[in-house]
Amino acid sequence: MTRSLRLFLSILTLLFGIRISQAQQYALDTLARNPDIAFPVCLVFTPDTSGKFFFTEKSNGRVRIYDRGLIPTPFTTVSVTSSGEQGLLGVTLHPQYPDSPFVYIFYTRTGDRANIVVRYRDSSSIGVDPRLIVEVLRTNTATNHNGGNIHFGPDGKLYVTVGEYASSSNAQDSSATNLRGKILRLNPDGSVPPDNPFVGRPFWSIGHRNSFDFTWDSETGKMYCSENGPSCDDEVNLVPPRGNMGWPVEGNCSYSNNPLYVRPLYYFPSSPLPALTGIAVYRARAFPRLRGKILFTGNSTPTLWTVTLTEIGDTIVPGSFSTLFTYSSGFADVEIGPDGNIYLTNGPYSANRILRLRPMLAAFTTMAPTNATQDVLYSYTPTFSGTPPGLSIVSGPDGMVVDSTTWSVHWTPTNAQALQQLHNVTLRAENGAGSVEQSYTIFVTNVNDPPGAFTLLSPAHDTTYSVSAKELMVPFAWSESIDPDLDTISYVLQVDTISTFDSPSRIDTSAGTQTSLSVEFPAQTRSYYWRVKATDGIDTVVSSSFRRFNVTVIVSVKEEVKEVPKESVLEQNFPNPFNPTTNIVYTIPKGGHVRLAVFNLLGQEVALIFEGTQAPGTYELMFNSADLPTGIYFYRIQSPDFVETKKMIVTK
Repeated sequence: MTRSLRLFLSILTLLFGIRISQAQQYALDTLARNPDIAFPVCLVFTPDTSGKFFFTEKSNGRVRIYDRGLIPTPFTTVSVTSSGEQGLLGVTLHPQYPDSPFVYIFYTRTGDRANIVVRYRDSSSIGVDPRLIVEVLRTNTATNHNGGNIHFGPDGKLYVTVGEYASSSNAQDSSATNLRGKILRLNPDGSVPPDNPFVGRPFWSIGHRNSFDFTWDSETGKMYCSENGPSCDDEVNLVPPRGNMGWPVEGNCSYSNNPLYVRPLYYFPSSPLPALTGIAVYRARAFPRLRGKILFTGNSTPTLWTVTLTEIGDTIVPGSFSTLFTYSSGFADVEIGPDGNIYLTNGPYSANRILRLRPMLAAFTTMAPTNATQDVLYSYTPTFSGTPPGLSIVSGPDGMVVDSTTWSVHWTPTNAQALQQLHNVTLRAENGAGSVEQSYTIFVTNVNDPPGAFTLLSPAHDTTYSVSAKELMVPFAWSESIDPDLDTISYVLQVDTISTFDSPSRIDTSAGTQTSLSVEFPAQTRSYYWRVKATDGIDTVVSSSFRRFNVTVIVSVKEEVKEVPKESVLEQNFPNPFNPTTNIVYTIPKGGHVRLAVFNLLGQEVALIFEGTQAPGTYELMFNSADLPTGIYFYRIQSPDFVETKKMIVTK
């Protein structure tokens, strides 16, 4: 097999492979091709929605118009030198076109080979009244590193990229007359704006080697450019005002962290280099999954790549570099049309086509899972034929969302949604070719939820009951617990002599579904703790706190009827020592709040004998020390205008 035949077959295989594999995701249209056009370079759309655009032809100097078809008569033809990277390159329109009907072109003039920007007036699709806007003279015999693209920025200024003409020293020379290796910023008439970042100079940025194209993000206003490196480091760059892109100090197969230079967002580190050309930021809607991505093309490597910008646009998302589209020969420009489609010039050295990538209608190729579980994340990542679409929820349960990073559906069903069980969902997949919907029903399995929190009502904490009878009936009450699953809740009252509720004395009493219960207690001086447990038959919860109440046995009350006691007295308990009971007598001449408690040697309260309001008189209370070990204790009375403490001894 001859070398030429092998080359032909490899190109044929590549071409048909592209048409087969990529036609499934994108429709590819050829809008114009040779012999009707020759070596197209750059194109620019008119600001209306008609789809009309101007484009340049590198070698023959023709500016052409496409308006629902190729217009045979050129807009204008200029005499160009086209060897190497020279020729007719950039084209752009005045920001107020067609009210200001001016068309600007960048080309290499014959004779002195100066690169010039010339403005034409559009007169019924014919360029008239040419006017020189800027010229960059040649200083050597090089035919490369021309730069050559022009655009109007969002600020209404004319931006021009100029290569360093194969002389690297030009890039860092910021003198006002050296325009090489720069991106220029000019008024539409070519004058220098007074607010340029390099004051008094027509520069937006310096340190460029050969930046062929640049663009702005319509959402953030930031500028980005493509850059051709030497034997390495073709770059995608953020270009800030007064930015120094570093050539030839940086980008010569090495980068530092020197803050003087702008580090690339992305670069190709080694040969063979793709020879980066066109660049655009996608913000249209025809290709929803391209939104927020930089699109850039290669001439030596015929590929359209993407990287994803972070929200503020200063960096790219790590690992987001991706190949979108490949072809049989290289590209010079990529533009986003008013229809959101992607337009490519297939040139300018060895091809003669203007191509359009448009989306194909998507179709769901997966079925959604139809079962979910309460409180468990439900996820569905649909796949599609056709162009990857945007995804939205037409109808669905509350809380269901689409993650626009992964294009997945996420939802964590709540208990209320689980009780509802069935949920209808309709998803819409949409791109520039149209929309399709997928509808399905999700059954949610309920997971038992414990009863809801509730509170104890009465008796209040540290309520004291004074009794002289043999028994005491204590009424208990608590609030209702609401079960999330609407299950029937039953209650158990727990009473114990210690707050941990694990002594042999604990008594559990079922209250059924009622929220109150009366329990009989012996007439015995001591403290009790109580709480309530609620259960739905599967899960049990305990009241958020426990409470204490006290029972005090009053042996006798000796009130002075005829004469109010004149002084307060706390008498010694009797018997003393004692086991397990003893009596305590005290006299109070002034009625009010009275508290009688027992403390250990550390000063810790170990029992409350009585707390409440009493009238003037003499009282005798019985204290039961059943819960106390042998030892010395103190009992203390507190009443209006009176506090006294005495010692008692428990023996067992």
